[in-house]
Amino acid sequence: MDRKTWIIVAFCLAGLGLNFYYSSQTKEQPEPDNKPAQTQTVETAQQTSTPSVSTTPQTDVANPINQAIEEDKKSPITLSSTQTIDGKTEPFTTYTFSRIGGGISQVELHNDIVDSQKVKDTNIVINESQKQGIGELVFNMSPSQEPTSDTTVYKEAQRTPDSVTLVGYDAARQLSIVKKYTLNPISDKSGDVLEGSRYILKLSITLINKSDRILDLNNLGILAGSAYPIAKSEPQDMYTHLFYNTDGSFEQEAPSYFTGGFFSSAKPFIVEGPLDKLAYAGVMSQYYATILIPQDQSRGSSIFGKRQEFELIHEGNEKVAGVTLAMSTPNISLTPNAAQTLTYDIYTGPKVNPYLRALNETYPGISDIMAYGWLSVLSIPMNWLLNIFDQWFGNWGIAIICMTFVVRVLIWPLYKKSYMSMKRMSLVQPEMQKLKDIYKDNPQKMNGEMMKLYKKYGINPASGCLPMLIQIPIFFAFYRVLQYSTELRGQPFCLWMQDLSLPDTVAHLYGIPINILPLIMAVTMIIQMRLTPQAGDKTQRMIMNLMPLIFFFFCYNFASALALYWTTQNIISIAQTLYIQRLPLPTLTESKKKGKPGFFEKLMEKQRIALEQQQKAQAQKNNMRNVTPKK
Repeated sequence: MDRKTWIIVAFCLAGLGLNFYYSSQTKEQPEPDNKPAQTQTVETAQQTSTPSVSTTPQTDVANPINQAIEEDKKSPITLSSTQTIDGKTEPFTTYTFSRIGGGISQVELHNDIVDSQKVKDTNIVINESQKQGIGELVFNMSPSQEPTSDTTVYKEAQRTPDSVTLVGYDAARQLSIVKKYTLNPISDKSGDVLEGSRYILKLSITLINKSDRILDLNNLGILAGSAYPIAKSEPQDMYTHLFYNTDGSFEQEAPSYFTGGFFSSAKPFIVEGPLDKLAYAGVMSQYYATILIPQDQSRGSSIFGKRQEFELIHEGNEKVAGVTLAMSTPNISLTPNAAQTLTYDIYTGPKVNPYLRALNETYPGISDIMAYGWLSVLSIPMNWLLNIFDQWFGNWGIAIICMTFVVRVLIWPLYKKSYMSMKRMSLVQPEMQKLKDIYKDNPQKMNGEMMKLYKKYGINPASGCLPMLIQIPIFFAFYRVLQYSTELRGQPFCLWMQDLSLPDTVAHLYGIPINILPLIMAVTMIIQMRLTPQAGDKTQRMIMNLMPLIFFFFCYNFASALALYWTTQNIISIAQTLYIQRLPLPTLTESKKKGKPGFFEKLMEKQRIALEQQQKAQAQKNNMRNVTPKK
């Protein structure tokens, strides 16, 4: 790699590191002129969605709603799934339903806490700050306006250990609505319950036309809820998204999509559609997701999405940016007394890759919400390895160390070959310096002679870069795994590292966090580089020496698991280098290699030929100038 290439690589890595560092520090400012529609009072929403009841006194309409609000506070309607721990039955997930709209107002996950460092004893509650419930109906869903909320008052009609049935009557539309929520565990072929299905609730909505006319519900939708950062430690735009799967393609948008930028204007909301084969849609934060999965006869063809501000109730009510999404239903036309039932499965839980991949057979493509992208070919096996080692050792820190060891063993042959090549490269440095001195005024000639020198001794100048180039996609694949590994939340390793999903901060100095592991990582990286033969010119060596600083800033404020991975691989690399140094040193002999040249040999040969052609062209040009007669 030449000097320009090294400079470009270094600046790209530096810019990427600084981008991630500063983006994790910045917070979006509230939108003063874009007040969320969900913040309107229930009375106002009732007036908007039911204009035909204007002849009824306002107090008559408001009283049932106010009564429902008070009942939700005093005796909320809930449904819980359970788990058995040490012979005791304890709640696993608790769903709370709102009497206004009949949706899931919140979902409490009893095994997940908000933040192990700042909010230790508070369970994760999905959709907690949203005033509308998951599974709530929305009306008038069209590209020209925001949909209106269902303000029907629902009552509990029936209950079983694993289901709740709510009934309501929309007087404006003369529409009777029956909603049944049922726990929906799914078993595999061996009869074992799939872990991911414990977060799934089945929803059936029966619509009955009680009027004496045909009722058309062509712009009806189902709310999938909202997603926003669950804690201050979680970046906003980086991980919070609305998403949908259409015709096997996974699409997602962040809150910043609605605020606009240099190339787009702000959007109050979006309606995407018609979408072909809309398999599912939902919203997600960094570690948790709500997914609305329609059955075939309930599948719509469009989605509605918007950006909102939400309050972190457990962290000083600080406002953060989030997204809300609704999915359309098929066009519905009901004759008098006719009924139609819509059926959905609702996943509200953690983004755990093994859980979601096990559900792919039932819900094709659901694991795509992990958003590994083109790095899936590396990220999925790495996530699988992490889970295997955690099952063996019961410690995620040890699992990361074991996975890193496996990676280093796999690339060991390449690393050894690269080290020897760099050692041979360092042996030819004296001859290269002579060429630089001889042809210091003729760079083209110097480059051509260097190519001949590389070919003479069979040296590949790019081979020393290969281990670093291979480690970069592995590094980013593991970074992508850590972005969404809910398994690491709250998981300690040892000593001061008590949560691998957060920086290992031990103190603050003038407001700056003191993180120990990134410092160790930088030191081990410097030691590793000092043991590696220094090839290339002074500028190239200087750029390589800056790499520890670049990775230090990149990893400093990210999850300590990433710094643990890079530190471990540095230590293993140091051990491998010390072992290689005990092997017989390579000698500088002329290459007698025969057969087909490799990729880099072909590349070098093409570059050598191109340089020779440039030199011949320049020589011809000089000769033409020499024969020009003097005046």
